[in-house]
Amino acid sequence: MDEIDKKILNLIQEEFPLSERPFEDIGKKTGISGREALKRVKELKEKGIIRRIGPILERKKLGYTSVLCGVHVDDSAIVEVAREISALAGVTHNYEREGELNLWFTITKKTIGEIDSALADLERAHGLRIYRFPEKRTFKIKTYFPL
Repeated sequence: MDEIDKKILNLIQEEFPLSERPFEDIGKKTGISGREALKRVKELKEKGIIRRIGPILERKKLGYTSVLCGVHVDDSAIVEVAREISALAGVTHNYEREGELNLWFTITKKTIGEIDSALADLERAHGLRIYRFPEKRTFKIKTYFPL
């Protein structure tokens, strides 16, 4: 990764241009052509440095709710259960951790009833007890990795 790649990553972390030709805008700000900017972004995505480019929506303003969930899954089943959780519509994070509750995920749906239904199905299918940690208060952070 060279200095231009770093400039591109810094730029698109802050604000991806909303224009007819966003890669032209990125190119102008980093001293390269729009075609070169697009090529570099594609390469960074292929290398796994960029996971995705997309909007971050304010779920509350859209009328959605979410719950942080923790569950204990036997080591022999953790990959299968994690895969199934990741496939559920509305799951935004899913990760293994050390401790009694070794699999944690966040699920977002229109209603708490929809969340409870999806979690109950998962609990029945795998004999699990999923602990729900509803949001009490939100502290928004801005994730930025200066390069």
